[in-house]
Formats: sequence, C-alpha cells, structure tokens
Amino acid sequence: MKKLYIPDHWLFTLYALPLFLSPLSTAGTGISLGLLLLGYAFSGYWRNWRKLLARPWVLPFVLLFAWTMMGLIWSSDTNAGIKVVEATGFGFFALIGATLPWQERWVKLFIRLFLAGIALNAILAFLMTWRILPWMNTDNLPYTGFSDHIFLSLVLVQALLWLLWDFQKSWAIPKWAAVILGLLFFVQLIITPARSGQLAFILLMPLAIWFLYRGRWKYWALAVLCLGVIGLGLSPIVQSRVELGLSNVKQFLNNQNSTTTSLGIRIATMEAGWEMLVDHPLLGVGTGDFSEVMRELQNTGQVTNTPGIVNTSAANSYLSEAAVLGLPGLGLLLWMMIAATMESWRNRNYPQGWFVFMYLAVFWLGGIYNTMNWGYDNAIGWALVIAISPIICGKRA
Repeated sequence: MKKLYIPDHWLFTLYALPLFLSPLSTAGTGISLGLLLLGYAFSGYWRNWRKLLARPWVLPFVLLFAWTMMGLIWSSDTNAGIKVVEATGFGFFALIGATLPWQERWVKLFIRLFLAGIALNAILAFLMTWRILPWMNTDNLPYTGFSDHIFLSLVLVQALLWLLWDFQKSWAIPKWAAVILGLLFFVQLIITPARSGQLAFILLMPLAIWFLYRGRWKYWALAVLCLGVIGLGLSPIVQSRVELGLSNVKQFLNNQNSTTTSLGIRIATMEAGWEMLVDHPLLGVGTGDFSEVMRELQNTGQVTNTPGIVNTSAANSYLSEAAVLGLPGLGLLLWMMIAATMESWRNRNYPQGWFVFMYLAVFWLGGIYNTMNWGYDNAIGWALVIAISPIICGKRA
C-alpha cells in the first residue's frame, strides 16, 4: 500500500506549532496537537518505531505512564486521576518526535517558532497592558498577554538561555535579532509579576555563561549578567514581589493553622505531599486523590488549612508524583528526566543538544516550586523538546 504523503516541511511545522501557540492560546495548542496527530498518521513515520529503542528516556516514560494508569485502581476520584493521566500522556508526543527524520533545518524551524510565539505574546502583552488593544491580560496581571504568568516567566528564561548560545553562534537567527529578542524577553521578565522565572534566571544564567564562554568573553558576559541582576533588583515589581514573599512567609510562620497567601499555600501543599509520601510510600494515595487526601489531612490538623482553595498538587513536581504514586512513581519520573538530561548533556556542544539541555534545566529547577510535569503547557513542551534527535542527517549537527 502506497504511503500517504505529507511534505516534511508541513509535518515539522505542525510539530512545532503547539510550542508556538502555548503562550498564546490553550485552545489553539490543543487543536494544533490534533493536527499533528493527523499529519503524523499520513506521514507514515510511525513505521520508524525502532528508533525509539535508541532513546534512553522512552522506557521510563512508558513505565511511568503505565504506573500512572494503574494508580487509578486505588484512586477514588477518577475524574481528577484522568487529568493526571492526560498530563503524563502528553509524553506520547515525544514518541512521535523521536521517530521523525530530524535535519538541521527542522531544528531551526522548531526553535524559530518557539521564539516567535514568545515574542508575539510579549508584543501583545505590552499593547494589552497599555490599553492599545482592548483584550484583557490573563488573570488581569500586567504584561502577561495571553499566557499564565508562572509558565510565561519560566519559558522566558528558557528562551534567554537559548539566545545566549545563538548570540555566540548566529545559528538560528542573526545576532541583531538575538539582541532584540533578548532585551524584549528580559524586560518582560523584569516587569512580569512572577518570582519563578526571575529566580530561575538568577540561578541558571551564570551556569550557562560558564559553560558557553571562554577567556575574557566569559567575564564580559558575567559583567553584563551582573547588570541584568541589578536591573532585576531595581525593578519596583520585583521588589514588591520579594517583599510580598517575605510577608507571606512571616504570616505563615506566625499562623501555621491556616493560610491564604500564595507562598503559604505552596508551603501547605508541599507539606501535604510529604505527609502522603510518608504515609503511603509504596503506592501513594492514588493518581487522582491528592485533593481528597489533603482535605483529610487538614481536617485532622496534620496540614495547614487553605480556606477556599482546592489544592490539586504539591506545587512541586517530585512531591506531587511521590504523593500520588509513591516511591515507584517518583523513581520513574527521575529516571526519565535524568535519562533525557544526560542525553542532551552529551550533545550540549551542538545546537539541538544545548536547546534541550537548557530547556530541561529550567524544568528541573522550576519543578522544585511548581508541578511542571502536570501543567498543560509544560507537559506538552517537555514532550516536544526532548524528542529532538541528537543525531541530525546521520551525524551530529
């Protein structure tokens, strides 16, 4: 039977489209995933399934998904469990990507669309905040555009870490474009009310500079970074967020029976995740039962109350997985992440390796104070990015 034909250019455009749309539209992202599935079915590249055997993260992902499904057996809230299964199941798009014939031009297309989506949302964010456009920012927060502020702040850091490499190499975009985008993304990072990305920037950018630059260029780059950190510190929005965070912690410490602050709720959910792991280390509480068990722990006084808030995760990727699926779930998640990270680390001197490695660095760090693996956009982005092949056209690019 003759294979239905779809040009590779269109297929890889469909593959990158969800990442382009993630900062702009949840519905658009979902529709683009459907189009990707359709295009992939027509392409016939699913016949390349043997390529999956060479990717070290495939086995732990398959086992993690199977264990997540099994967790529904001892879960009483099936609807909530299905949402966790769906988030984990986005990893199947990584299996799709791993069977595609990656070439240098397709990696460039992927990265350019990734940057374009963030840049378009940034421009819209400014126009919306300044009331030039009539639309409202997400959650009425300034300078976020159509994107969730926590997701946006972390994806801005992912983009900046890539631009640091591309500015040096001029590989995907010219130097002048890297400078313009870098300034745009950094300014948005400063004025967007999200501590997650600002902390990731401060912690990861020095490491990236240390890896990339040699000789005097390293020290020039670190000097520029210092100016950037000073700029962050001088931002009234950053200062207000730091003060708010300190106030949240103080309020939590003074009244640990109940909390309504953002940081206090995070601490309470992490506390609940730890209690669930300690009480159910082998199986966890069940794929969908985090909220229910946390309410029980709050009712018995074991965990701080969060009035009016339904907590669906531990605000931590690792505690969330361990709470609902026990040590086996946590072990499989870490195995999968370590395997993908080591694969990219071995190829960090190549563009696709650096892009994946830096993306995962933010994913690792962000997972300490956000449940990245269950977030819609983060789970999709993770899957699409790790699938980029370290081997391009029969050789490393």
